[in-house]
Formats: sequence, structure tokens, C-alpha cells
Amino acid sequence: MKTNIKLAWRNLWRNRRRTLIAISSIIFSVLLASWMRSMQEGSYSSMIDNVVQYYSGYLQVQDTAFWDERTLENGMEVSPGLKNKIEKIPDVNLVSHRLESYALAANHEHSKPAMILGIEPKEEDSITHISEKITKGSFLKAGDDGVILAKGLAGFLNLDVGDTLVMIGQGYHGISANGLFKVKGILDHPNQQFNKRLVFMDLKTARDFYSAYGISTALVVMTDDHYKVKDLQEKIGDILPPQYTVMTWIEMQPEVEQLIQSDRAGGIIMLGILYVVIAFGMFSVIMMMVKERQREFGVTHAIGMKKRKLSAIVFFETIFIGIAGCATGLLISYLFCLYFYHNPLPLTGETGTAMAQYGMEPYMFFSLKPSLFYNQMILVFFISVFISVFPVSNIFRLKITKALRA
Repeated sequence: MKTNIKLAWRNLWRNRRRTLIAISSIIFSVLLASWMRSMQEGSYSSMIDNVVQYYSGYLQVQDTAFWDERTLENGMEVSPGLKNKIEKIPDVNLVSHRLESYALAANHEHSKPAMILGIEPKEEDSITHISEKITKGSFLKAGDDGVILAKGLAGFLNLDVGDTLVMIGQGYHGISANGLFKVKGILDHPNQQFNKRLVFMDLKTARDFYSAYGISTALVVMTDDHYKVKDLQEKIGDILPPQYTVMTWIEMQPEVEQLIQSDRAGGIIMLGILYVVIAFGMFSVIMMMVKERQREFGVTHAIGMKKRKLSAIVFFETIFIGIAGCATGLLISYLFCLYFYHNPLPLTGETGTAMAQYGMEPYMFFSLKPSLFYNQMILVFFISVFISVFPVSNIFRLKITKALRA
């Protein structure tokens, strides 16, 4: 065995150009597959980040009845201790209170049902980046008694910064909720439905308006890695009282997950086609090497080397080529995608304009998730091992007289 390995290694470098061509084909295969998968998953990550920044966050802690019936009566009184426990869970980087309800927003002439979000301004801005969407006026500060209006709602009510918004609604346990609020700013929300009906208020101001003192309808939980939301859901669920539940963005916005899964399925089909092309490319290179060496194999066999030993040497040569190509391809793929991770490809034309209108950055993003790279390396390596069967079988079918005349 050791002798076979030594002979295989030396054979590789007797003809460096031939070996480098074979290794290069594998490097290119790993690079192409990794680049495609990195681009796919990077675009999905960007889509998820943009979607959760519209409203939901990655996870929300709620009363078990709130998601089905969004009323203040299904709110919850969260103790500081529970919030602190959630914040201390690894991979949780932000926990923020929200109070969500509805009211009739009006001016002197028009009125319209509006969605009211009582927020902690600093924490909420870290989640939804709404301060960046302010087109007029200024963003809220903790303790402010003014409001931020979505652009569509402000236009319908004919209100501008400095004007007074009238709100009429039903507070906690049926208490009447009425108030006058100064418009501090106008925001252009990328979600058109929210843009027609959204009002932001400071959390304390919203609680006072609804007489819902100490009540929150949700705790929004953020993380840096959306792949960990399932693990976080389990960890948070373990410390919650039985009357509370924790929901992920997947449960709150299943249509986004379905869109990603359907697109991912199409991507897997395209990747399968790519692997077929890769396999045929590698097969042609390996078989070309074998055909070029027919006379060499014939002479070697004629002077006494058994076909079994000769085929073992060729098999090890193919394995060495596969290992060298895959390892080098893995390194080059990572460095290649690392560059595009920090320098995403800009999207121009109609595609870029459409993405910008929906509040998404008009770029093609890339992912550096490790499994995207080593999975491609492993798959390409197994393809090379499978292809090694053909030169081995070719040696077992070798005819000395025909090979010597090659």
C-alpha cells in the first residue's frame, strides 16, 4: 500500500502540466459551486434582514392569545427580571417592549383607522431603523408626547410636522382613549400597507393614552444570526411562564419563508445541473489523462506489473488530484466570496429600482456560512472519487498489444 501511494504521488509530478490541468478543473468546480451557493444564501439573508426590519423582529414574546386576537386585554405585564433573563441568553443582542393597538386617527376633516405602535425609541430604531426613513421632522426620544406618522396616512389626513393629530380609541379593559398629539415627524415606510396606517408613539405615552400602565403586547428579540432563531426560540421558551409564548419571524411571516423555500428549491435544481456539467468536465479531463498514458500502462504491464497494482496507483493519483483540487478550491472560494461579502455587487436598472422601492438594498449579497463551502468541497471530492472508477476499469480492460501501439 505504501509503495502504491509513493508511486502515485511521483507519477503526478512527472507530467506537471497534465496534473495541474486536472487540479485546476476541480478548483474551478468548487469555486463555481461555492460562489453560486454563497450568492443564493446571501440574497436570502438580506431578504430576511429587510423583512424583519419592517416590523416583526426575529422573535417576539407574547401572551399565548395575542397573535390570534390582537387586543390590549391579551397584553402582558413583563417583569424586569424576565427581560434580563432573555437578554443574558447567548446570541440575543436586543430585547425591546412594544405596545400595539388601533385607534381612529383624525384631523378636522378626515379620519382613518390607524395601527398604533408604542415603542422604546432607541431600541426600536436598532430593530427597524425607522430614524433613517424619516423624511420630515425628527425621530422620537424617550418620554416624547408627540407621534411619528407614516407618509401615506399623513397625506390622507393632510397633516404635516407641527400639526395636531386627534386619536380616538378604546383603552385597556374598555376605558375610553382620546388624545391630541403633535406630529413630530413623517416617515416613508417601505411596506405600503404600513405606510397608509402606521403611527409611532413613545411607549410611556402609548401606555398613558390607552391606560395600559405596565402593559406590553410583545417583547421583540433580535439576534445577529437568523440561522439561530430556532435555538433561541427553545431557550427563551424554557424560561417563559406558561401563559407566554415565543414566535419566530417564520411563524409571523410564513409567506416570506415559503418564497425563500420555493426559490431555494429552484436553486438546488440549478445546482444539480451545475454538478452534472462539473462531473462531465472532470470526467473528460481524467479520461484524457488516461488515454494519453495508454502506452505507459501497456509497457508497465508488459514488464510485469499486475493490473490490480496499476489500477490502485491510478486510483490514488485520482484521489490525490481530488484532495489537492478540493482543498485549494475551498481556500480560493472562501477568499473570493469574502471579497464579495465586503463588496456586494450593485444591482442597476429596473431590478435595482424595484428593490429600492420595497426598502431593500439594491445589491447582490454573499454569505460566508462555513457549510456552504465545505459541502461543495465534499460533493466535488466524491464526484472525483466516483470518476476514478472509470480509469480503473479502463486499466482492467487493457489489451497489451493495443496499448503498446498507442
